[in-house]
Amino acid sequence: MDIIEIKNKRVLVTGGEGYLGGYLINKLINLGAEVYSIDIKETSQNGKVKYFNVNLNDERELFRIIKEVNPELIYHLAASLDRTRDFSEANTIYSTNLNGTVNLLNALKSINYSNFVFISTSEVYGGEETQSPISEESKFIPASPYSLSKCFAELTLQTFSKINQKHFTILRVFNFFGPKMPDGFFISELITKLENNQDFDMTKGEQSRDYLYIDDITDALILASSQKAYDEIFNVCSGKGISIKDIALRFKKITNSKSKINFGAIPYRENEIWDMTGDNSKINQFLGWKPRLTIFDRHKKNNL
Repeated sequence: MDIIEIKNKRVLVTGGEGYLGGYLINKLINLGAEVYSIDIKETSQNGKVKYFNVNLNDERELFRIIKEVNPELIYHLAASLDRTRDFSEANTIYSTNLNGTVNLLNALKSINYSNFVFISTSEVYGGEETQSPISEESKFIPASPYSLSKCFAELTLQTFSKINQKHFTILRVFNFFGPKMPDGFFISELITKLENNQDFDMTKGEQSRDYLYIDDITDALILASSQKAYDEIFNVCSGKGISIKDIALRFKKITNSKSKINFGAIPYRENEIWDMTGDNSKINQFLGWKPRLTIFDRHKKNNL
């Protein structure tokens, strides 16, 4: 694994008040970085960062902040996570995920930063035609306005970086889980119900997903600052698929729950992604990264 020099670097994290952003910031602080955070929330929960409450579509304020921070390394996590298939919501999603990215890049044009790390998603690989295990060479087959917005943002970053001779790294992050993950995510809602012995409604659970533990994700993000990651795209995944049904049954066993899991109580989404299992050989080869624990192992440890 490459040696990463983060200490005393000015690091900007957008979306720093989000779940993944918060974990990343704590890791950067522990490594001695000088961390700056941008988010749309009014205040920050972390008193160890310089925080800016700004919308990425506020170009004037964004330019002012970037000039003040003068970041050496950027992690761009800020995004709308709305997975709706309803295109009446597309412009709202694009406003954050695409326009916000364009505004951020324009604000950074005159900044001499080392790398721009963009957090993308496995959902760019998308819909029913996807063949697993998915490599970085697989085609874009977006299944929603959200995944389309990430495709556009990736291409925007690559074009901007080539024109302006800047470095970038794109991380296509697959599903992940960790402690105190907010409601709105499948596993966090599942575990909350199981631990309270409440019934849980879900689909039949035939979809296969590739899950990582949160600490493995943040390890990959830190490694993405390495020169070996410059101008590359990496899947961040376990390389192992598991059905949603099996996830639910295994967590029920781990939690000793008396809950009833109602398989099939919820219909599948339109244009459902059936098998989202990734190939992580490239990030292992380039950066020496590989997962350390499964989501089940870590949950057992947290409950000992």
